[in-house]
Amino acid sequence: MMTFCPLQEAIHKMWTKQLCRNVVLCHLKRWTRTHRHVRPWSPLSTVRAASSAHGAGILGSLQVTHGDHVHIRDVGHVEQVLRNMVAGGREKLQVISDFDHTLSRSTYDGVRCPMTHDLVKDSRFISESDQKKMCKIWQYYYPKEISTTLPLQEKIPLMVEFWNKIHDIFIASDLTRQAVRTIVQESDTRFRDACDVFVNVLRKNDIPLLVFSAGVGDVIHEMFEKHGLTIPNCHVVSNFLTFNDAGKVVGFRDPLIHICNKNRSVLPDHTYSLKQQERTNVILLGDSLNDLQMADGVPNMDRILTIGFLSRHVERLQDFTEAFDIVLVQDETMHVANAILGKIVGSDG
Repeated sequence: MMTFCPLQEAIHKMWTKQLCRNVVLCHLKRWTRTHRHVRPWSPLSTVRAASSAHGAGILGSLQVTHGDHVHIRDVGHVEQVLRNMVAGGREKLQVISDFDHTLSRSTYDGVRCPMTHDLVKDSRFISESDQKKMCKIWQYYYPKEISTTLPLQEKIPLMVEFWNKIHDIFIASDLTRQAVRTIVQESDTRFRDACDVFVNVLRKNDIPLLVFSAGVGDVIHEMFEKHGLTIPNCHVVSNFLTFNDAGKVVGFRDPLIHICNKNRSVLPDHTYSLKQQERTNVILLGDSLNDLQMADGVPNMDRILTIGFLSRHVERLQDFTEAFDIVLVQDETMHVANAILGKIVGSDG
């Protein structure tokens, strides 16, 4: 399991709250121009009161949304979006999801679960000296990643440097295609509880799933394979390794995906086929405010329902409820998403 060194933890705590506020401001400013459903901010007390008041309608029929861990800032808006999505049915729906700590668990038995880069970095296929190098790289770049004063035009090239330096160490190691498989097979990383139900409902109803991740795409594919969740209607956009004929890692495919560019700028041209362009209703799942940009490339989007997982740093709840439609606090399951999906696809879904 990955652990933070004292410097990393101190920096993270220092900047997290201010960073979240600035990212929310950025997203709301952009959404105000493009999404009719953006509302003025509400005090957290209002959010809690609203969250406990959805006794009627579709939300009222979803018992899993009635827990104290479920926070909904605008119940009326969410209810209206759900009504439109139910009316549109499975034929109009697509799902866009982050992977690390969204489809995969964030914690298990109180311990933080590793993300896809962590699995490779901390594996027996990476030397101890290289692991120490990566820790130093992280210590230098992470404060810049979370800086609230560094202009975006300066931050983006730094993030490119950050990921490229980590990836260069992967490339210089003895990492192979088989090693990646072994890393995943030997790991105890888990999907969220009932994620298999979620994926299988999407498969049965031929609902497209776009997994949009700044992680390692090969690890994501291997995790789906390991848990028997590989489905034909799932498309992964991530950082994929390239291998030579002997199976050794020799590079990464372009484009590089990092926290600042999980949007239309890195989507392959074929991401949305003509048939998928008819799917104008989107459920978006993420665990970071940066994940809110993942639907930017959806053509002709009509309705979007955003679900945010807040498993750690619960002091960020106010920021999450101001950005996501539904926020799930320390919920390591897919029960809420499954209940919503079940309403949309119908009783035979």
